[in-house]
Amino acid sequence: MSQQGYPPQQGYPPQQGYPPQQGYPPQQGYPPQQGYPPQQGYPPQQGYPPQQGYPPQQGYPPQQGYPPQQGYPPQQGYPPQQGYPPQQGYPPQQGYPPQQGYPPQQGYPPVAPVGAPVGLVPGYPPPGVGIVGHAPIPGYVDGYFVGFITHDTKKDAEVLRKAMKGIGTDESAIIKVLANRNWAERDQIKRDFQAMYGKDLIKDIKSETSGNFEKALVSLLTEPSLYDAEILYEGMKGAGTNENALIEILVTRNNAQLYKINTAFHRLSSKSLKDWVKSETSGDFKELMEYLLEPRDESGVIDQGLVIKDAEDLYQAGEGKIGTNEKVFNRILGKRSFAHINLVAAEYEKRHKKHSLEKAIDSEFSGSSKIALTAIVIYARSCFEYFAKILHKSMAGAGTNDNKLIRTVVTQMHLIEGIAKAYNTIYGKSLTSDINNDCSGDYKKLLLDIVRV
Repeated sequence: MSQQGYPPQQGYPPQQGYPPQQGYPPQQGYPPQQGYPPQQGYPPQQGYPPQQGYPPQQGYPPQQGYPPQQGYPPQQGYPPQQGYPPQQGYPPQQGYPPQQGYPPQQGYPPVAPVGAPVGLVPGYPPPGVGIVGHAPIPGYVDGYFVGFITHDTKKDAEVLRKAMKGIGTDESAIIKVLANRNWAERDQIKRDFQAMYGKDLIKDIKSETSGNFEKALVSLLTEPSLYDAEILYEGMKGAGTNENALIEILVTRNNAQLYKINTAFHRLSSKSLKDWVKSETSGDFKELMEYLLEPRDESGVIDQGLVIKDAEDLYQAGEGKIGTNEKVFNRILGKRSFAHINLVAAEYEKRHKKHSLEKAIDSEFSGSSKIALTAIVIYARSCFEYFAKILHKSMAGAGTNDNKLIRTVVTQMHLIEGIAKAYNTIYGKSLTSDINNDCSGDYKKLLLDIVRV
């Protein structure tokens, strides 16, 4: 994580409107040029060649696999994109560039401070694994895990073309490729498929498959922020609102992801995501959703005094009085960092032994507000536990909520090993056995191939 006095890396000059802070001298080999800073549009200067996979385009080039969205690149002074005006406290806290949860781009990785909670989601990486000290967070772009290209994507494109060419479809070949590639690889496969055959891979998949199998394959091939935006849009348009989809996405996506989702949402609607949510929700649940649409504290800084105060404030707003002050719950659980909320929950139970914070929410709230507030507390404790419970809910009882099952497996496939372990611990049976019992055909084979990774 960048601190004050953290000099820019070679080849990464400050933009107009973003002058370096005191104590932020240029590095050796990077003297300011005559007429610097660069002009609006940020063209590369002499001696500033782009990195591999990062060719300059008009304006400010995106990374491989991430074409610019409407309203991007940033303009002079770095204002936010259309539909996502910054609120108080955004961009991230003092010490910009972004903090925990706001992942690196190629050649410019932020670092985690020594002793601070690390990882992009609560409970990840597992204890003793991954990021410690000043190590960068690899494989993440704009909040999403995209991974690295390690397979021959042109060969994968050939396999997929052969599987769908002519009479019949080789579903097993399609599953073998798409269930075992990360997003960076799947995106490059789409590009190679288009370049080699002049065809849209998603359109070919749709023409050759059907039902939940088709839906899951298309989900795997859809850019992550657009996929999230499509789920939100479909969940709010028409009669009724899918509150569970709103909760599952808005609770679990970090600031960088929400920034991308808001931009992608404009591809689908003339209204902003915030306007849609305000028009489709009401009451205390609406207030909480509006909090979740604003940037959450991701600093990783823990104030123990504030932890104690929040735990007491939550008690006095709920179990400690007649009635419930919902605004206090919404404000604390909707805005504080997940590391902070996890400590608040532990402090609450220590100070008020009658109930845990989850049980207090269960007794004080109902409906969508109860579901959302409980989701925040569980997710703050462990992302693995939270998604394991979502997957179990999608398959429990009569019938299967395939939309919930697909979006959870697809969006969290990079965490699926930890989720599967949590599932087995909580429910005493494996995730694969439940998928095997609840699903069928090629759809089942695809999900099992992902879960077994």
